Amino acid sequence: MPKFAIAFVAPDQDHPLRHRIVESSDEESAIKDFFTKEAMDSYSNDDQGFFYFKEDFSDKSTKSGSILKLES
Repeated sequence: MPKFAIAFVAPDQDHPLRHRIVESSDEESAIKDFFTKEAMDSYSNDDQGFFYFKEDFSDKSTKSGSILKLES
């Protein structure tokens, strides 16, 4: 199963960097897993919160997340 390295700077006061390796079938599932385990305290725990979280990976002006597929 593919592995993804995900890093994210939380939008709270301290702006901690969160990073983990996620094993998942695809990028979307990997981001969802990361959201559930690492970022839910910064976003609402619903589809809208996940949508905003995912947007933070692609917003060029305020990009706060990065995902890379690891080659085995």
